Amino acid sequence: MDTGLLLLVMALATYRLTRLVVEDTFPPVLWLRDRVAGGWRPLTLAEHERYVAASPSAQAVIRDAWSYDPDDELRQRHVRRARWSPHWLAELLSCPWCASGWIAAGVTAGVWATVGLPMPLLVWPAVWAAGALIAAQGWA
Repeated sequence: MDTGLLLLVMALATYRLTRLVVEDTFPPVLWLRDRVAGGWRPLTLAEHERYVAASPSAQAVIRDAWSYDPDDELRQRHVRRARWSPHWLAELLSCPWCASGWIAAGVTAGVWATVGLPMPLLVWPAVWAAGALIAAQGWA
């Protein structure tokens, strides 16, 4: 395989995995991220249907966990981080730049072990930079 194409595929894989870890609402990943990172996050579609579009009594269940501007339709929910989770791990899972570095290291190591890479210590930062730049964009 051409090295340039391989680097492009590695950068896109780093972006996709970073997006999965940091931002996606896939239920098992969201549950884990809520426990490890905690903090404020937008409501998922299921939470919005359950609490916002539901009756006022259902809204009262998590009323204290919301922070929202009445003029803004983006409601947020606060999730408490688990006691065993250190602050640095919470930062790692909520920052696309931080998470993409470790994900790029894993992608680079995996490709190096299976296919082989020329100069993997130079490939890693390049894949990290490309994956992080894509993951940090608002449209991504």
